[in-house]
Amino acid sequence: MFDFRLFWKCLMLPILAAAMFGLTLWLPGTAFAGIVGSDHDFADKGWNTTGEVCAVCHVPHDNKGHEYWRNGLLWNHKLSVATYTMYDSNHSDSIDGAVSAQPDGTAKLCLGCHDGTVAIDEFGASPTQTKFLDGGEKIPSFMDGANLDMRGTHPISIVYDEAADGNLSVQTTAMGASGTIADVLDDGKVQCSSCHDVHDQETLDGSLLREQLDGSVLCLVCHTK
Repeated sequence: MFDFRLFWKCLMLPILAAAMFGLTLWLPGTAFAGIVGSDHDFADKGWNTTGEVCAVCHVPHDNKGHEYWRNGLLWNHKLSVATYTMYDSNHSDSIDGAVSAQPDGTAKLCLGCHDGTVAIDEFGASPTQTKFLDGGEKIPSFMDGANLDMRGTHPISIVYDEAADGNLSVQTTAMGASGTIADVLDDGKVQCSSCHDVHDQETLDGSLLREQLDGSVLCLVCHTK
């Protein structure tokens, strides 16, 4: 005898599961939700006079002449003018990839807030210069004379060259939900965005990291130790 109730349950369960999965992806603050509700959503901060999510970093039209956009990505935030002591082969003989003399690519955009020398609210047409990062939000560094010393953090602006470094995974290795290692490089270089998804679209737990730290999974994606 045909059991209509059992048939209905079998039909509805996968539909309900798909609907709940889609809702989970949409809700702010959950993995893959996007920048709204993430650590980079500053819309409700008192120093953000625009009340916008994106304007702290990007602007569709530069009508105030500051020309931050020359740094790419329709950039709307002031950059740091600090000089950095880079983490390079002078400080670690295991570094085989070429390291830029100073941060470049997307890393210099991140450092516009995270080196602690430029205010977060130094953006757009009406900067107020009241809010500076410190503590865990600031890139770990110490002063080396007049320079910001980057030797206390992972090398950035460094060419990912698995051919020169036998301890690196091939660039086709998967990087979490972000595709492959090649997909998270910036012009072939490791930058801040190689490990962090600044828009929180492809992270696993809302931490902006592309892979988990438990078991050093994030490190072992690239480093074959």
